[in-house]
Amino acid sequence: MPATERTGASPTSLSIGELSERTGVPTSALRYYDELDLVRPEARAAGRRRYAESAVREVTLVRFLGEIGFSLAEIGRFLAGESQSRQELVEHKLAELAEQQHRIEVARTALEHGQRCPASDPMNCDRFWSILDGRRRGLSLEESHTQAH
Repeated sequence: MPATERTGASPTSLSIGELSERTGVPTSALRYYDELDLVRPEARAAGRRRYAESAVREVTLVRFLGEIGFSLAEIGRFLAGESQSRQELVEHKLAELAEQQHRIEVARTALEHGQRCPASDPMNCDRFWSILDGRRRGLSLEESHTQAH
């Protein structure tokens, strides 16, 4: 009896190396995805992972979700969840990204000021030290920057 029949792997199943080639994901990452139950092999043949053709889509999904900001733990919850919990994860991620975007804009404003600062060196800039003093007093970066100007 062929090994694929004994293990449940289909004749068109992919080795971990083939899945890696088709997705561009290193085999070490694929093994880690297996440990985290993100992408599981359909079977093992002679102790080696064999993946269904659908694993290409699954790996692509995991990579995409990672690229748009989901952690591997969040991806696991996304994949295991139902439609409503997926929507909640998306809403949470959107709020998190909005907060990150806000922090980036505040940081950009502060850095752009540093480029234009007449003192030419932040360490010699009274406004720079005023901003730091505001932060020490518990103001947000944005509040501290606004107060210094």
